[in-house]
Amino acid sequence: MWIKTILLGGENLTPKQEKLRKLFMYLVSGGITTLVNWVSYILFDKLISNPMNVNVMGHDISFKTVINQIICWILAVLTAYIINRIFVFRSKGSWIRELMSFVGARILSFLILELALYMLMIKICEAITGLPVITVMFMIASFGFTYEYLVKGLNSVFVVIANYVLSKLMVFRKEDMVDYTSSAGDKNNG
Repeated sequence: MWIKTILLGGENLTPKQEKLRKLFMYLVSGGITTLVNWVSYILFDKLISNPMNVNVMGHDISFKTVINQIICWILAVLTAYIINRIFVFRSKGSWIRELMSFVGARILSFLILELALYMLMIKICEAITGLPVITVMFMIASFGFTYEYLVKGLNSVFVVIANYVLSKLMVFRKEDMVDYTSSAGDKNNG
């Protein structure tokens, strides 16, 4: 019973408990979404070995990295929307409107954070270390982690925070969310 309350909320939660539940579920959602993003990113990275470099305004950019970011982003956005709609914001609004808004907000964070900031952070690391992005920093079993993965991890923190703010501002309307606190108040007043 308490698991259902944590996942979906309930009439017995105070407004403060409901806020904490939403925050907890958003962090769980962010963790699952980040896991989907990372697993798909690493799989693609390990399956495709050709960097497919292209020169953009005098800078070599790995087309493989851009394609990889796009694929893992699509999978992560679909995962995030489903989890956020059902468990975090518990929305009953139009799923088409929400999905379009959700994708729009995620495109914004994707362009700014997951492409531009990510590529900038990679370039900064290359400039500071003087090492190419494919330099192995540490090994786990026979799997080498490059500083590209470190940058992806740091970037993920920015993405989770930005996406929560965008979801609250642009996607899930307060009137579409299940609100046990107002229905409990209505019962007490009626």
